[in-house]
Amino acid sequence: MSPNKDSLEVNPYFYGVPVRDPQDFYGRGDQLQTIFEALTKTESVSVVGERRSGRTSLLFYLMTEAAQPRYGFSSDDFVFIYLDPQLGIRDPAEFFGELADALAESVPSAAPVLQGEVTARQIRAALKDLQPRHLVLLVDEFERVIGNENFPVDFFHFLRGISIEHEVRYVTSTTKRLSDCYWGEWEGSPLYNVFRTVRLGSWTAEELDHFLVTTSQRSGSPMHAYREEILRLGGRLPFYVQIACSLYFDAWRERKEITAQDRMDIKQRFAEEARPHFERLWHKVLLPQEQAALVALAHGHEVPDPSVLRELTLEGYVLDGHIFSSALANFVLSQEAEPQKVSAPGMQQEPTDIGIWVDRKSGDVWVDGAKCVPPLTNLEYKLLLCLYDNANCICDKYEIVETVWAGEYLKNVDDSRIAKLVSRLRNRVEADPSHPRYVVTVHGRGYKLVTP
Repeated sequence: MSPNKDSLEVNPYFYGVPVRDPQDFYGRGDQLQTIFEALTKTESVSVVGERRSGRTSLLFYLMTEAAQPRYGFSSDDFVFIYLDPQLGIRDPAEFFGELADALAESVPSAAPVLQGEVTARQIRAALKDLQPRHLVLLVDEFERVIGNENFPVDFFHFLRGISIEHEVRYVTSTTKRLSDCYWGEWEGSPLYNVFRTVRLGSWTAEELDHFLVTTSQRSGSPMHAYREEILRLGGRLPFYVQIACSLYFDAWRERKEITAQDRMDIKQRFAEEARPHFERLWHKVLLPQEQAALVALAHGHEVPDPSVLRELTLEGYVLDGHIFSSALANFVLSQEAEPQKVSAPGMQQEPTDIGIWVDRKSGDVWVDGAKCVPPLTNLEYKLLLCLYDNANCICDKYEIVETVWAGEYLKNVDDSRIAKLVSRLRNRVEADPSHPRYVVTVHGRGYKLVTP
C-alpha cells in the first residue's frame, strides 16, 4: 500500500545525529557478528572508525532487543550499559559515578550498594551482586579516557581486573586504534592484547541494496532506481549515502521524477554538504602517504604501497580500487592544485647525515641519515610535523593541540599529556633523549625543532 500524501512530506533520510531507533539501523552485519561472537567468548572489542562512520549508532543498536536475541543474547544473562565520556567524565571518580548511576537505573537491586562517592570496591561489590548476569560496558569516545593522563595506569589495571574476576566485557569506540590513543606506552599497558579490533568502513554491496530497497518501500520513493548515481556520490559509506539519498528524495518529491537539471543540482549540493567533512579528513586525519595515494587514484594511477591502499579501503575512502566518491575525487584534485606549504627556512630538502628530515609523500622520517624503523605512531608523527613545519620557531600548547589532537580537544589536553608525547617522540628521534639536540623545550613557552 502506498503511503498517503502527508507521509511523503517528511524526508526519511538523516545524517546529522546517531541512529537510535533500531528500525533505522542498517548493515554492519559482519561487524555485529564479530562483536557478539567476541562477547560470547568473554572478549572485549575496540570499534574503530572515523567521525560520522556510525560508531555511536552501532553502540546504541547493540543495546536493543532487535539485536541481542539474534545473536543469542538475553537480558537474563547480560546487562548492557552505555557511557559517553563527552558528558563530563574526566577522572576515575566520575567514571565510577556514571557507571554506578547507570547500573542502579538498569539493575535497581544494585542501588543500595552504590551510594555516596562511589569507589572501585563498591563497583566490584555491585558486579558480584549482579551475578549470574554479566556486564557489557559500552564506552563511546574512549580516547577521552584512554588518552587522558587523569586516568592512571591503576585505573586500567582495575578495568582488566574486573574483566577477569567478573567477566566484564567492553565495547569501546575510538577514531584511531587504541595503540594510537593511549597516553602511555601501549605495549606495556594493562589493556594490551585485551581487545579485538573491529573496523567501520563501507557497507557491503548487499547492505547498500537492502538499505535502498527498504527505505524506498517505507517512503514510497524509488531511491533504489537511482542506485548507481547514489553510489557515485556517496559510495557505500552510510553517512554519505544518507546525504545523497536525502538530496535525491528532496528533488523527487517535487515532481515525482529526477530531471537532468536536478542531477546537476544534487551533485553540486552534495559537494557543498560534504566539503567540510572532506576538509577535516584532508587536513586533520589523512597522513601524507594517504594523501599521496588519493592523489594518485584521482589521476587514475596505481598506488605503489599496498598497505596504504588497504588502510584507505578499511576506512571506506577507497572502494573497489577507486576513491569512494566522485565529489571526494574532485576535492582531492582541487587540493593538489593549491599552493603547497613551503618547508621552514633551514630545513634540508633530502636526508643528510645530521638532522631530521620528513618525506611528506611517504610519511617516512629520517634522523641523521637513517630512516626511523618502525615508523612513528600517528600522534608522534603529527607532533613532529607540527614542529617540522615551524622549524627553529617555538610551538606553544595551543598550536600543538590544534595540530595533533584537533581543536575540540583543547580543554582535555593538559601540559603533562603534551610532555608525555614529546618524551615519546624524543625516544624515537634523539640519540640521547635525556639531552635532546633536536626536539628542545623552551621553558614556559613551548617546544621547537632545532635544525643543524
